[in-house]
Amino acid sequence: MARVCFVLVAGLDAGLLQRNPGLETLSSLKHATSYKPVFPAVTSTMQATLTTGGTAAEHGIICNGLYTFNRPELRGHLDLSNHAETRQQVSFWEQSNGLLQRPRFWEGTRRKVAMLFWQNSIHMTGSGAADIVITPKPTHTADGKTLTACWSNPPTLYETLAAKLGPFPLHNYWSPMAGLPSSQWIVKAAEMVWEGGAGESPDLQLVYIPHLDYNLQRLGPTHSQNGKDLADVDALLAPLAAKVRASGGTLVVAGDYGMFDVATPVMPNKVLRETGLLTTVTGPAGKVVVDYGASAAFAMVDHQVAHVYVKPGREAEVMGVLAKTAGVARILSGADDLAEFGLNSLRSGELVLLANPDAWFAHDWWLNDAEKPAWQFGVDIHSKPGFDPRELFFDAVKKCVEQDAKRVRGSHGLTHDATRWPMILSDAELPSSEPFAATLIASWLARLTG
Repeated sequence: MARVCFVLVAGLDAGLLQRNPGLETLSSLKHATSYKPVFPAVTSTMQATLTTGGTAAEHGIICNGLYTFNRPELRGHLDLSNHAETRQQVSFWEQSNGLLQRPRFWEGTRRKVAMLFWQNSIHMTGSGAADIVITPKPTHTADGKTLTACWSNPPTLYETLAAKLGPFPLHNYWSPMAGLPSSQWIVKAAEMVWEGGAGESPDLQLVYIPHLDYNLQRLGPTHSQNGKDLADVDALLAPLAAKVRASGGTLVVAGDYGMFDVATPVMPNKVLRETGLLTTVTGPAGKVVVDYGASAAFAMVDHQVAHVYVKPGREAEVMGVLAKTAGVARILSGADDLAEFGLNSLRSGELVLLANPDAWFAHDWWLNDAEKPAWQFGVDIHSKPGFDPRELFFDAVKKCVEQDAKRVRGSHGLTHDATRWPMILSDAELPSSEPFAATLIASWLARLTG
């Protein structure tokens, strides 16, 4: 049985490597090609595919979020210890392994598996998706503060790592301060876990490195800063690569999606509100929130895809309105359309929007700052009913998270452009020397680890 360390580098695509050749660690991997991601090419969906071999329809992780309103079958998998009200309407970044509807490829085997900072790795009532797990699970206090914490299995693992590395720098993992320190902490933790720091050495270690993703979204994929960021990641991986190879292990480095240059934020919920299809409720302070029960339609947005949940009988009306919205490239409707994109799941919206390549979807429905709920002005990934990349920016004048959606210059999710497909590089021979489907990687890793 071969030991394998699989490192997932967010946003590592073919174009980025072509523009920045000669990287020492990545160049040392003998086998390389791009591969076609599943749709949508977003973090949670791709990570579920890489560990199950299934499409979004098969494993159930249709994007980074879930439409949970009036869906009791999902309630047992939600972390209701904080933001309970909003998480029972729309919830992003739920971590339960139980949300997967297809088993991980190692389940039922004797492999010792470690998952470091991968999504959907927690079991809400006990052990995680693997023998060794560590993932962020911050504590939210009553006065609105967020305290750094991680969930780990074994339970003492985070304490052990934090004693040597210091607390995990959550503010560098996601916020306007997101940057290299979070990736440095994760890679150092990966080195320790690989060498038995969790009490046993894993046969398969899955590691997620977020660093590239930040400036790809802030500045766009063709900005010169990305070369520096990629060189930083390459240098960061060198000690881990040395430890893996010294122990006889195999190193694999892969991306999960490619980034598109964007300039156009699209706000389908604002369109739905203006046409009377989305109903809102105004609180005593003038803040406007969605009335999910009364609304004919609501769009759960995630980068360049939006799941639109529509009341029965209103589909044609909603589709007619959204089809006229600038920035919407295509609307999937009906079983055949959804099956074409691997999204024919009961969790998917009745309609699914695809953005133009230069556009992305924002969740906004308000008409001005006075209408916005307080959470829109901060980093609040569990209150917002959509992914919000503006949280990577700070408005120094207003002293809050950036509100201008046009600041965002990179987004992802689409899969039609092969130049934006992620790369996979390996010490071991890949399933093919030519581009192949993401769904093949799980079975390849299963063979590689015996």
